[in-house]
Amino acid sequence: MSHSKAGCVFGASLKMTSFVLFIIPGMISRIFFPDEIACAEPNQCEEICGNKAGCSNIAYPLLVLRKLPEGVRGVMLAALLAALMSSLTSIFNSISSMFTMDIWRRFRRRASQHELMLVGRLCVLVVVGLSVLWIPIMEQFKGGQLWNYLQTVSACVSPPWCWVFLMAVFWKRTTEAGAFWGLIISTGVGIVRMVLEFVYPGPPCGSLEVDNRPSVLTEVHFLHFAIIISAVSVISTVIISLMTEPRPPEKLRRVTWWTRLDDLDPEETDSEDDFGVDEDEVPDASHDENKKQRGVAYTMYKWMCGVSDTPRPKLSPEEKLAIKRKMTDIREKPSVQTMLAVVAIILATVCTFLLGFFH
Repeated sequence: MSHSKAGCVFGASLKMTSFVLFIIPGMISRIFFPDEIACAEPNQCEEICGNKAGCSNIAYPLLVLRKLPEGVRGVMLAALLAALMSSLTSIFNSISSMFTMDIWRRFRRRASQHELMLVGRLCVLVVVGLSVLWIPIMEQFKGGQLWNYLQTVSACVSPPWCWVFLMAVFWKRTTEAGAFWGLIISTGVGIVRMVLEFVYPGPPCGSLEVDNRPSVLTEVHFLHFAIIISAVSVISTVIISLMTEPRPPEKLRRVTWWTRLDDLDPEETDSEDDFGVDEDEVPDASHDENKKQRGVAYTMYKWMCGVSDTPRPKLSPEEKLAIKRKMTDIREKPSVQTMLAVVAIILATVCTFLLGFFH
């Protein structure tokens, strides 16, 4: 638990540096390239970078390509691509895991590990294709201002997930139906707002065009909309939870903040046994003979799917229980717990100050 908290605190401290990394290169580029980055007229900006809203998106590339020497330039570009690939692979792996384990396995309860791995690979390919198709839409959205695009999409989609998670942890009366339908309702409202943002883009900054967008876009800023959608999420989750049957106390052990220190384990509703036996874990007497008869194509298929013919070892009930107790142990050293809590509060305070001051 201490390592988990420390990882979150360390990630938050790294995330704080992005605030400085966004501003400082932009201001330096604005001084070095005033005729390009600091363009004021929409038509002039469109001639320079093809974007009437401004040329801030090319501030960092110009700084790297024109001011750094060749060797350092290559290192910076390599670091940028490596960071981009790292972020994309983590996102694609998360999407693949959620689709494979939470959706596909609901319809294919006895799916083998081979099938799950293949479905995961295909899911990644589909998501990559959709991401490529989404690029033109992203370029047109918000006049090409990437920062506004990211913040607007987050404000329309992220709050429901955050509030459903918090209510499930801190309010024991939250039910599965309340969490699910509260998430669906609030996410639906957010998607409607996001679609309106796509359909009715705002006029470029500095232009004399009349803003004829609906009042829900002109009078309600996307940050204020995040507050509204949070209220919708909380209210809908509370109402539906109170109208549905609560979960029994024996199923809430160690799954909420108030029951995290219970001695007994929770009664599981869905166990791994409900999905049937994994055929890859069942030893086969003809395993070695079949393996010799398979050719190069089958070997390449196994390599691409990331699976192996070797059966995994069986664990005894005592070994499974020992692993489960180790994985669910939340004991911490008091000194480490206090230190991590203090650092987390400091980071949250600094982040709140920066956002409030600069916005």
